[in-house]
Order: sequence, then structure tokens, then C-alpha cells
Amino acid sequence: MCTLRDVVIFFAGAEFFHTLSHIILPYFVSMPLDIGIMILTPTLNLWIIGINTLITLALLCWAYRLKGKT
Repeated sequence: MCTLRDVVIFFAGAEFFHTLSHIILPYFVSMPLDIGIMILTPTLNLWIIGINTLITLALLCWAYRLKGKT
């Protein structure tokens, strides 16, 4: 049985790899990138990297606080 902490760590890992995908994206695709509903520019990509990093850190902080509640 998995605990809430396990689920939070899973989502932190998923968010981490999502951040990595945005970091390596400009090496494989030329920017700006028209993805249909929006245009991904280099500046927007940097904002997305920063926001995803903050979400990852928040999830890891939450998982750390859940450590003692097992």
C-alpha cells in the first residue's frame, strides 16, 4: 500500500522530468514553437522551467514534511 508521501514523491519526480524536458527542448526544436493553442518562445520556456522547478521543490518539501507522519 502506498502512502500520501509516496504519491507526492512520484509527482515530484514527474515534475522534475517535465522540467528536464523543457531544459533540453531548445536543443532539439527551433524556437518559437507553434503548438496550436500557444506559441512557445524562449522567454516563455524559461518561465516554464522556473515555475516547474518551484513546483518540484514544493512537492519535495511537502514529502519531507510527511516523512515524520508515517
